[in-house]
Amino acid sequence: MKNIFYLLVSIMLLSSCYKEDITPQIPLDPQPIITDTTFVDSTVSLKNTTWVIKKVLNTNFDQELRSDTIVFLSNNVYSFNGVQSTYNFYPNNSNYTLTLNNTPWGHISAGIYEYNITQGEIINCQFNNYFTGQNVLKIWMYKE
Repeated sequence: MKNIFYLLVSIMLLSSCYKEDITPQIPLDPQPIITDTTFVDSTVSLKNTTWVIKKVLNTNFDQELRSDTIVFLSNNVYSFNGVQSTYNFYPNNSNYTLTLNNTPWGHISAGIYEYNITQGEIINCQFNNYFTGQNVLKIWMYKE
């Protein structure tokens, strides 16, 4: 009886174990390399651009219709109606910070979006005093 039991167990073990054939996975087709640069961050610059200030609203709510010209001569020098001074323009979180030194309104700074630069219009942009942070004026200006 014992021999029959061993025989049955041996037959069961031998018949229950079998090796599966492994088939290799079909390789994926090659993917093209993306060469479209629209998804790559681009550097926004004011260098070699001319802007015209059309309207200014100061903190006294006095509206001035103007026609002042700002020419950004390099990455840090600009000309305001022919008078040269320095400026800073750098990325800051979701926008860019533009600081103009020695304007008729003092040292002023504002947050400007990339859209404003690429579309060539800055409308109703709040500029603050660079040193105190207080609201100074709102400016409407367009790229020529």
